[in-house]
Amino acid sequence: MEALYVLMFASMWTMGVVFLIYGFKKNFWIAMTLLTGGTASFAFSIHLAFMPLLLPLDVLTPFWSGLIYQVSVVAMSVYFYAFPFAAGMGGLWLGAVRSLPVKVLITAVMATPSVWLFVSHLQQDPWNSFTVGDFRWWSGFCFLFGGVMYAIAFIREPDSYLKRGKRRVAALFSTGTLWAFVSDFVGFRTLVMGEWSFELESNGTWQLNAIVILALVAGIIYSAAKYGILGVKVKLEKERLDSSMRALTMGVSILNHSIKNEIQKINYLTEKTQGYIQSGQLEKSQQTIEQVHAVTAHLLSMVGRIKDKADDIVLKEEAVSVDGLLAAVLKSMMPILESRAVKVELKQEDGGELVCDAMHMAETLSNLVHNAVDAMEETGGLLRIRSFKFKKHYVLEVKDNGSGIPKEHLARIFEPFYTTKKNTANHGLGLSYCVSVMRKHGGDLRIEESEAGKGTAIWLMFPVKRYTAMPATGVGQPAASVLHA
Repeated sequence: MEALYVLMFASMWTMGVVFLIYGFKKNFWIAMTLLTGGTASFAFSIHLAFMPLLLPLDVLTPFWSGLIYQVSVVAMSVYFYAFPFAAGMGGLWLGAVRSLPVKVLITAVMATPSVWLFVSHLQQDPWNSFTVGDFRWWSGFCFLFGGVMYAIAFIREPDSYLKRGKRRVAALFSTGTLWAFVSDFVGFRTLVMGEWSFELESNGTWQLNAIVILALVAGIIYSAAKYGILGVKVKLEKERLDSSMRALTMGVSILNHSIKNEIQKINYLTEKTQGYIQSGQLEKSQQTIEQVHAVTAHLLSMVGRIKDKADDIVLKEEAVSVDGLLAAVLKSMMPILESRAVKVELKQEDGGELVCDAMHMAETLSNLVHNAVDAMEETGGLLRIRSFKFKKHYVLEVKDNGSGIPKEHLARIFEPFYTTKKNTANHGLGLSYCVSVMRKHGGDLRIEESEAGKGTAIWLMFPVKRYTAMPATGVGQPAASVLHA
């Protein structure tokens, strides 16, 4: 049991230091929760593990023995008076409150009772004697406040990827602080720390601390290893998506990717126009020239907002007709679809309006359509686009019957600059950009199915609250159409 207490504070302090290293400003109070929460097991480890080994060896002078004793009492004081405060601040600074002045003000207000209770303890009782009932009420309030703040931080997070991380943080840390309150702040009645003994009056729940806390630490490590948590990801093989997403700030490469797609359309349209002019079909040549103008207008719009795509995407949201959005994307992609003889099947199971950034969503859909066409045979293929509601999401599906994505590439397919395409003109930026756009919308991009030789289905999943159904105009089947490109 003594070894478990040593392992408990060592693991908590290690995780606290890791959070500080990987995000000092962002993770400060989370780290403080772990560091101050580990001081109780540190104090007990001194009494139950370290000193029983050192005292028989007679290697400590009275000075060093007294100093270590004082360190243990200080550690216990930090646990009783600083740990509840740090736990309360963890949820607050995780994102429950956005305003920095408000967060600083709340922190200062919450710190005052903690300091006052500690000073009162020094004035009224021996510093090594703790009557937990004197500060139990304040500790309980701090833990409750922290739990509420964790919940609010999770609810207010619009980014679905970050939201999942905050959900794990809220669950792990709220569970840990709740157990600490029940076992130590409710379970303890009095604690008197002597040199080298202690008198503890409690209900005995604290003896389970090692098992519960080590399980929670294991949960934190597991989350960091598998998903990443608070910006920390343990490098079991290679830090993939989290680290590589920072490379997305390479604006020149992103712009290159956008221009490449549009130039392919322009090349096809100019060749088509030239053929119409040579054959004397002036009306058709004028129509293709108008298509070129639409492509260049879209390209200019993308260049004007390239910072959004290269750095941090800032949405300009509005209610957009799903019918109009899909029609505009297919119209802009028609040159590519025609050149590859791709048949398009459009099925609107649930039409209506979607609150989104029209330009970024059009670019996202264009990227997916372009990838689908690239995966098809030169002789053509079938592209299916579908809109529908699924559980708590509104989904836009882009499905092809192309080559599919090999299983060995699925884990890395969303990384910037990673591509399975042989063409050196492809930089592997399309899907990483699409993922970023969807996360900014509070949604997600999912590869719903993919099988080599049979094709791929990709879902753009929006929170259903962004979708508004249009009033029914009559009884009939969902809107569906087939376009022969």
